Amino acid sequence: MTATGVHLEHDWFPVGLSTNVSVGEGSWIYSSHAFRQFRSELDPGVVIGDHCGVYVGSYFNLGPRGSVEIGDYTTVVGAIFATNGRVTIGDHAFLAHEVVVAGDAWSTPGDDAPHEPIEIGPTAWVGARAVLLGGARIGEGAIVGAGVAVDFEVPAFATVAGNPARVVRRA
Repeated sequence: MTATGVHLEHDWFPVGLSTNVSVGEGSWIYSSHAFRQFRSELDPGVVIGDHCGVYVGSYFNLGPRGSVEIGDYTTVVGAIFATNGRVTIGDHAFLAHEVVVAGDAWSTPGDDAPHEPIEIGPTAWVGARAVLLGGARIGEGAIVGAGVAVDFEVPAFATVAGNPARVVRRA
C-alpha cells in the first residue's frame, strides 16, 4: 500500500507529507521535515519505492519542476536533493551520508532555472559527501568515491574517485 499526503506516525514534525509525495510499502522516512523546502508542482514530485529507507539529514529541496524517483530497496542516508530537474535512482542503490544531488553548482531552494537530469543506476553506491551535479549519469553497479564531484557519465560497474574525479577502475 502506498502512503500519500499523510502524517508519519513516528514523526516529531507537525506537518504531514505533501499529496504529491508517494511512499511505497514498507518504506521509512525519518521525518516529513525532509520536505520543508519542497516546492515541486509535479504530480508526483517524489516517489519513494517499496522497502526504502530515507534517514535523518535527508532533504528534498526541489523547485517547481523538480522531481525525485527512488527505486525499491534503496537507502538514502542524509542526502540533500537540491534541483529543479529530474533525479532517478534505481533499485538497491545506496547514497551515503551528506551526499548532495544538485541541478548545478549554485542550486538553492529558491532556484527556478531548469536543471539537467541526474541518474543513479541500480545497485550503484555513492560515497559520503559526494556531489552529483546536473548531467551526472551513474551506471548500474558503479561506485562513486567519498567527496567526489561528478557531472559526467560513469560507466556501469566502474569506480570513480579523486579530485578531479576520474574513473579509476572498470569492470
